[in-house]
Amino acid sequence: MIVANSSPIIILAKQGLLDLLEKCFKKVIIPTSVYDEVMQKSGTPEAIAFNRAVKGKWISVQKAALMAELETKNIGQGEKEAISLAHHHKSLLIIDDDSARKYASIFGVEAHGTFYVIYLACARKLIDKTSAKNLLESMIADGFYVSSELYSRFISLLNTLK
Repeated sequence: MIVANSSPIIILAKQGLLDLLEKCFKKVIIPTSVYDEVMQKSGTPEAIAFNRAVKGKWISVQKAALMAELETKNIGQGEKEAISLAHHHKSLLIIDDDSARKYASIFGVEAHGTFYVIYLACARKLIDKTSAKNLLESMIADGFYVSSELYSRFISLLNTLK
């Protein structure tokens, strides 16, 4: 089980690979604000895939009791609620925002981004290295920002897999 923020859900759904979350983690919990954020794009392929996952009950929506210490304008409401839920459930958090990951670490929440999901899927042989690299390229083409340093580190890490 993991808690996820909207960015990994939207990114993977856009690529037609939202099910990687289910295959890697079985169950995904999201806060209500993340549900609302994803569904703002109602009618898009990613919103449709997301809605099917919620109806399939492997993504569950929960109201988050916001941690008082997260009253900051440095991260969004979805990030705050996702961190709070992950802390409450003592769960891994999948979130792409660097600032949010720093806040998560303050509260002892282990947080990783979408690349972690792709790496894990590749390590578990759910996708092959070529598919993982193509997925990364497609994400970038769709507007996902990746520094050249992170891109290189990720490719190197993928290349260590057998």
